[in-house]
Amino acid sequence: MAVTARHLHPLGDLDPVDAAPLADAALTPMHAINTVRDRLTGDATVVVLGLGGLGHLGLQILLATTGSRVIALDTDAEKLAYAEKHGATAIPSDTEAAQKVLDLTNGVGADVVIDFVGVQPTVSTAVGAIRGGGAIRFVGLGGGAFDYVAGNSRLPWGVNVERAYGGTSSEIRQVIDLARRGRIKVEVKRYPLDDAVTAFDDLHHGRIQGRAVLVP
Repeated sequence: MAVTARHLHPLGDLDPVDAAPLADAALTPMHAINTVRDRLTGDATVVVLGLGGLGHLGLQILLATTGSRVIALDTDAEKLAYAEKHGATAIPSDTEAAQKVLDLTNGVGADVVIDFVGVQPTVSTAVGAIRGGGAIRFVGLGGGAFDYVAGNSRLPWGVNVERAYGGTSSEIRQVIDLARRGRIKVEVKRYPLDDAVTAFDDLHHGRIQGRAVLVP
């Protein structure tokens, strides 16, 4: 594929197949995290909702670049084990998840919630788990929603809400640098190009931990 040179970034010794998802699965979380980086202090708590293709890298970026406490939520036990292995506090993403976050923060709530799923249950958890004056970043495109009524809303006072998507050239260089230094790693499942239909089926049914890459 011929592209304009300004869109290219050197990979160094990274395997191009392993590095391929960085331009999406790492760039998008990096951008979302950078919008709240000033909040991610050593005494802050950040909640990661969803540990799939985006979330598993968002988790790694947070642990590699901040000193904040990370609480990771997912419905899959294997993904929760993955989060614990990397140093996060892992709890199941269920109807009690927001209350569990409140319990873990002495009733205060999380300083930052990043929702990498965006379905109704995770959106509800984000709204229920955030503290007053905190920040929510909705990254996932699952179609969830929350009602806002001025003066009478579940959303605490002072909460900053933003839809975060994509990223910048500077941020792709940041994630490539983290990958080259071994601070983040994409969980990649390789498929021959002829098996593209199988890859999509596996993605649809949640059988892939991280990202699928078609290799010609």
